[in-house]
Amino acid sequence: MVLTLRFLTVGCKLSHGDLSLHTQIASNPHIDPIHFALFTGLGQQLLPVLTVGGAGAIDGLAAIFPRVIVRLWEATLQGGLDEARSIQVSRFDCQMSVLNAVQEAVCRGEELVVGKGVPGIKSAVSRVLGMGDQDGTRLPLKGGMPDDEWAKWTDVMDDLGALEKELASGSGQENGK
Repeated sequence: MVLTLRFLTVGCKLSHGDLSLHTQIASNPHIDPIHFALFTGLGQQLLPVLTVGGAGAIDGLAAIFPRVIVRLWEATLQGGLDEARSIQVSRFDCQMSVLNAVQEAVCRGEELVVGKGVPGIKSAVSRVLGMGDQDGTRLPLKGGMPDDEWAKWTDVMDDLGALEKELASGSGQENGK
């Protein structure tokens, strides 16, 4: 209540890995979720944060693969978790729910975001989307990712790119959505 009334704060973004704090804020009966939104700064936490009442993620990976992050958000919120878990994605050989499959792909991509920070995100935006240059950060972050380091991430980025493309074409969306 203090968060929403006293300070007129409408939300917060927590960019750390402590899900206990996310839960304490998002599930607090004294905080009105209509007037206060909790966001995670880490896409790999999107599913668990949504399940405890969080609003979503403000995440660097969304700059590269926005449809993947949005699909994870939608799959979690559409009809509840049970329905989302029953939706199947065609691109995965094993029968994994779209919710689990997309969250797993996001977690792998987030390893780049967390491990490489802003230079890694900027380098990935350049290499995956062709926007900006690979060394497009400013000092003191200048440097980007060398080709040999980027090579370690190509499989992960290719998987996310294929999922992004599938979602863009509509083939990864169920029930006509």
